[in-house]
Amino acid sequence: MAKITTTHAPSAIILAAGSSRRFGRDKRLELIEGVPMLLRTALKFKGLVPDTFVVLGPNDSDHERMLKEHEIASKRFQDAALGMGHSLAYGVGQRHSSQGWLVIPADMPFIQIPTVQKVLAAIQIHTLVAPAYKGQRGHPVWFERHYLNALCALSGDKGARQILNDPYLIPVDDPGCVVDIDRPEDLEARNGLNL
Repeated sequence: MAKITTTHAPSAIILAAGSSRRFGRDKRLELIEGVPMLLRTALKFKGLVPDTFVVLGPNDSDHERMLKEHEIASKRFQDAALGMGHSLAYGVGQRHSSQGWLVIPADMPFIQIPTVQKVLAAIQIHTLVAPAYKGQRGHPVWFERHYLNALCALSGDKGARQILNDPYLIPVDDPGCVVDIDRPEDLEARNGLNL
């Protein structure tokens, strides 16, 4: 699939402002095949969506520097502690003129590239799109710019769940689209899922 390079192209918003409390250390820097988790996720999306933007926490200067070295745009969000909804609203606001937004948490590094390609292929037809693995809705989730005001009004820690009503679901054979990494044992369990 060709990269999308139109004037009002879509943006990918990677949410990476969390504190990794359940993981016990900064999971964004956890190495997966020699690459920090955050960078692995960001590079995957940057390869498909040139305008990939990462929302970081207020003290994440090292993460910001790492991303900049790979020409991946990011900003530190001072109010990240208020929750994922606030972070998503901030990220969308930073890319308010986009065609729409492909939203992905940074702790889902095992999403397969064909899954992202299938979602991107559907965005010209559907305003709200997500992959589904064995009936479970996964990521990334596409929001067409019709959702701009609703996304920018998000708050709290529930992300965009309140506006994720009846998305167009694309069946995929990709457990990585539903597996996030919250604890060290989640990384250990990935072998059983062929990730």
